[in-house]
Amino acid sequence: MFVGLENGKIGHMEFMQSTFGEIIESEREMFLTAAGRYGDFFINASEFNVLLNEFIKSVDLDRYIFAMFLSQVRKHTTLALLSAVRLHHIQAMMNLRQVLEAGSCASYAIANIDREDFADVDEFGFLNPSQKLTNKRNQWLNKHYPAGSKIIQTMKNIINKSTAHANIVYAHNNFTFDGERGKFATPFFDKEDEYWVRTDLWQIGNITMGLMDLFYGVNKNRDVVKFADDFVSRLKILERENIRLKDGVMATERFQKSQAATKDVTQALFEKR
Repeated sequence: MFVGLENGKIGHMEFMQSTFGEIIESEREMFLTAAGRYGDFFINASEFNVLLNEFIKSVDLDRYIFAMFLSQVRKHTTLALLSAVRLHHIQAMMNLRQVLEAGSCASYAIANIDREDFADVDEFGFLNPSQKLTNKRNQWLNKHYPAGSKIIQTMKNIINKSTAHANIVYAHNNFTFDGERGKFATPFFDKEDEYWVRTDLWQIGNITMGLMDLFYGVNKNRDVVKFADDFVSRLKILERENIRLKDGVMATERFQKSQAATKDVTQALFEKR
């Protein structure tokens, strides 16, 4: 048994979480009802995820390192999407950090094929993906694609300053106290906040869009990655919807109130491309 919420409601729906079986069933239900609970935000993030898995027709054999990191991008984008709608905000953000780091490596690997740029090999044959090599890749990306590099680094910094480490702000999401009964609970699921889940979903779609656009730009004039014929048109349609959703969030009273307290974060999060 878990010390969690007594069987009750989170938001407008009831999600049990006292046993592993209940958690599994609740998470399944959360995903299946996500379109109804979060509307266009879930649909946009999901459609970006579909495009991420369909936007490439082929990759030249010597760019296999790009394909390796693309696999990581796809995996952790999907995990971030699943985490967001299953009320695991920190897990969603940690997966997005993996997406950003893998996306940076994938971008570099489109233009650079040397394995030595990604890991040192010691005398025993063990790989060491050193910070020195990470810095080298980041410097290359910043020099040749500064706009994409800035977005990746800005988003990583936001995550590093907020959810990357345990802190009391996010501890509130998994704690309740009943003063009348003198009891506390440590629920498995976050307290549902539709505003923040929608923001997470927007962010997932926005980062996915930015990375695909960056891959397309790095590949230009190299032609080592073959993109789907309808990639650009589909991306533009989803981009317009993503901008519409962003504008809607920024127009809310809640966003306006939070902007004054966290101006640097909110401006970076919703910065126009």
